[in-house]
Amino acid sequence: MNTGYLAAFATLFSWTISTFALARLSRLVDPLVLNKAVLFFSIFLLGILVCVLDNLSPWELFTIPTESNWLWLGLSGILGKSIGDYCGFCSMRILGARRRSMITTLGPGFTWLFGWMILSEEMNWLGMVAMLVTITSLLFLINSTAEKNEIKSEKFGLPLPGLLYGIAAAALTGFAFILSKKTFIEPGTTVSVFHATWIRILIAFLFIILIDTVRNKHDSFIKPFVAGREKGYLLFLTILFGAVLGLSFSLMAIARMNAAVAYTIFAMLPVSVIAVNVIFYKKKIPLKSWLYSLLAIIGVIILVWRERLIEYF
Repeated sequence: MNTGYLAAFATLFSWTISTFALARLSRLVDPLVLNKAVLFFSIFLLGILVCVLDNLSPWELFTIPTESNWLWLGLSGILGKSIGDYCGFCSMRILGARRRSMITTLGPGFTWLFGWMILSEEMNWLGMVAMLVTITSLLFLINSTAEKNEIKSEKFGLPLPGLLYGIAAAALTGFAFILSKKTFIEPGTTVSVFHATWIRILIAFLFIILIDTVRNKHDSFIKPFVAGREKGYLLFLTILFGAVLGLSFSLMAIARMNAAVAYTIFAMLPVSVIAVNVIFYKKKIPLKSWLYSLLAIIGVIILVWRERLIEYF
């Protein structure tokens, strides 16, 4: 297993932790305020990390990237972090951690589509079948009457808007990953994955501030987290495992392997969330949900080893 796969599973682990922190936080704070706070604090934390790991001065954070780096990573940040994350936070607020994470299963399909359109990435028929098995299994996992009734009872919104926000987040994130990958396949690129993540977050935050300026509306995004200890702690976990480690590992993964394959591994998030719910929160999961989760895991295993398995067909 190469470093691309290791980075993809490290992403899955990081995002599992951040999902539970974010699920609680998204119901304590408005999604727009939360999005700005995550991006703002991530700029400084990740900036320090980049300077230490890449041995850069703060000024070199701005001067080393090329115009092309700023363009593609900036667009990726705006679509994936400014807009995509806002949609994701809205979906999380309505649906909760487990159900929101299930919609990420649409990500591989969007990533494959945009990768085919923009980067001409290829996928053999066995890989496509494996992605379809994973996506279908996880979609069946969420589509039940009991799940819909539980969403309504939580009174944070209706299932349909939550679903639409989640689909929009998956599409925008998939597109953003492909735009990010363009940076790493261009000759002469010198930015690291951590530096690239910092650029994405910086541009995403500046874009939101620009929109706020145009609307002449500036919501406080620091005070809510300074005043409340729980909010501050949850924000730190969200930033560390979601915006810093998760995003950096995800860029490392898509830079070293097929983007759709990487995103399919990321899409195993619902399974890991269910496992945490069972192990740590002692929640009972129906047998049918376990079956769909097992099928999803089988799909990912086939996807990872598709090139070798295809020889037997």
